Amino acid sequence: MSSYFIFRFQEVGENRKSLVVFSHSDFEVSSLTKVIKEDVEENFVPQRIFFMAFNLTQQVQDTLCADKFFIDEINTWVGDFESKISFLNVAPNGQIDIVGHDGAFSFSSEVLNAGAETIFENRKGLITSLPSYHFLKPSGDHCDKFIRASNLFTSGVEVVFLAIGLLPYLTSNIKRVYVDSSSISFLVSIALQLSRNFNDSLPIIESFESYSVFSKPYSFHQGDDSLVVISATTSGGLASTLTQKHTFKDSNIVTLFFSNIKQGQNALYDISKVVGGITSVKPSECKLCSDGSKLIKIEGEQFIPETPKHELLVIRKVDFNESRQNFFKAFATRNLLKFDIAPSENFENEHFYVDVDGLLKLDEGVFKKALIKKVNKHFSKDIKKIICLDDDDALALARKVVQIADVPTDYLVCYKDVSEEELKDHSSVMVIASAITSGRKLLATARKLRGIKSTATITYLVGFSKLPSFEAFEQLRKDLCLGGHELVPLQTCYLPRQSEKALSPWDIELGKLQQFEGDKDDIDGTEVELPKVLQSRLDILVSPSHDDKLFINAPTGNPLALRGTFAFWAGLGIKTEGSTQADVYWTIQSILHDLRLENDKGLATTYHSTLLSPVCFDRFNDGVIQACLLRSAKPTELNYAVDENFSRQITDIIISVISNSDNEQGEGCLEFLMALWCGRLKVKGEHLKEIVGLKDSVCSKDVAFILDELDEQ
Repeated sequence: MSSYFIFRFQEVGENRKSLVVFSHSDFEVSSLTKVIKEDVEENFVPQRIFFMAFNLTQQVQDTLCADKFFIDEINTWVGDFESKISFLNVAPNGQIDIVGHDGAFSFSSEVLNAGAETIFENRKGLITSLPSYHFLKPSGDHCDKFIRASNLFTSGVEVVFLAIGLLPYLTSNIKRVYVDSSSISFLVSIALQLSRNFNDSLPIIESFESYSVFSKPYSFHQGDDSLVVISATTSGGLASTLTQKHTFKDSNIVTLFFSNIKQGQNALYDISKVVGGITSVKPSECKLCSDGSKLIKIEGEQFIPETPKHELLVIRKVDFNESRQNFFKAFATRNLLKFDIAPSENFENEHFYVDVDGLLKLDEGVFKKALIKKVNKHFSKDIKKIICLDDDDALALARKVVQIADVPTDYLVCYKDVSEEELKDHSSVMVIASAITSGRKLLATARKLRGIKSTATITYLVGFSKLPSFEAFEQLRKDLCLGGHELVPLQTCYLPRQSEKALSPWDIELGKLQQFEGDKDDIDGTEVELPKVLQSRLDILVSPSHDDKLFINAPTGNPLALRGTFAFWAGLGIKTEGSTQADVYWTIQSILHDLRLENDKGLATTYHSTLLSPVCFDRFNDGVIQACLLRSAKPTELNYAVDENFSRQITDIIISVISNSDNEQGEGCLEFLMALWCGRLKVKGEHLKEIVGLKDSVCSKDVAFILDELDEQ
């Protein structure tokens, strides 16, 4: 668990967000630079960095600022050290000051609220309904979303950060603190310790169990030495009822998280931007009920839904939108779309990539036409330098730009061969990237170009933008285009990014098979070795070139390929016989990625999970499509063990595939079994026993081998 809490916040008047690194312990240089580097890789360069902590003295600041390694790392990843770094000290009363400056930090409330929003989003503090159900709140109102604050207190350093907002209310006269849920007692306890106002004995913390306090005898001590802390509200209703039915004043009550409160009430963290609109109405006015939506009761003082919900997602033709259709119509089945199952450790994880060099060698098409138009439009007359990123595809694209623009070849230079000093006071520049996944290399180029003439412009010409979303692309565009510069993509295809920390399905598969790379003595002393198809698969995984061999062959030894038509390409004039496994994988991954982006707006919450429906494997029964689904889906989307019926459905499909492992109806058999073996696909224990029970009836040694392994694990 990290000892730092990092988040971004927007300073008024600044275009880019700044980075805040909060610590409740000492700042240690190596771990500190590591978390900053990871954040910049994921979220681009911040406007500045704020280091924030309790008791952050001038001595701590001086120590960090004297560390040459730390300074060099900040200069490399963020920019000029002195102008980018500030230190914020948090006092026991909650006031935030800039170390070395007089007066409170002017953006204190913005920093605290931005941090709270980050925690709220990351820890899934909002539980959201679907059209089929909604919630009955403890207050009796019906709602489509509710805030569950207990989800937010899983990280100690984050809890300390949230406690800062409560400190101004913990005056020395407080003798008892009432909480509406025991789940926030930990946060209140931390705040009491941080305040330093209670040296002799800490105030008593007691839970009054939210709205249930009004339906049973409960004795409050209602003087000014009592403080009521409410976990969250969407209306201010509980605080209002407490003041009406008891003698508490608004000054005695504070709410931690709110999306809406009544005038005069105290509340700390406004999460209205995160939760969006919340429907909360009286039962008699509930349109959701009239539409037939089921009512789920929120129970107990921990605000737990009656039972967790799990939804199935069926992929349909309509999920392959028009922009996706146009992209694959232009580039599929031309041996251009590639997927590297094990990209080089020395290069950014570019699993998805396009053979831009090969594309440029083909006849005229949409890409070349777009390239010619963009160069004619954006290649200004004072461009005297074309910088291409350091890969062969970018060099090929840059050479084509030189040809179209009809400029001398010595204009062209690779990024590694030019220094910031050489570019000082230079005229306009065009930067060429064959493809971008995060934009990190373009941002690095931008730093080299910060000394060009004030009247010069930078045009970033990108062959293929593969950033995860429109929002990510827009953020990159804002970061690159300050000062009137331009980011010009020729093609856009939103794709998921592979985390550098996470193991891919191919990494896990390799780990399983490598156990048997040499002979292995089994428990009874017999030698265990991989059968033919699995041994061939291991040879492919450890080889430097994989040649579009993304998936395990069928048990018969045949490579997986589209057998005929492909529903998502129907009507596009794409000839499936020319398809590669990468073509199909790009297609399926694009569809699932789009569905996830849509689901993240409300479907993906801690209250329920969305699984890939077993129907998808029955409807799309080509082995190569099944393999794409199994490897594109996240493990949580294949966890059928959460529901008896879901597990039964997928088990029946797997049993059918195993039974047909000697013909094309079971060609995806080894992919299903590998997914089970790797733990990416899960079924209930009794259903797994059914699957394993087939091992004595199958003819394929490869199928029997994995079934044996499943039986032993």
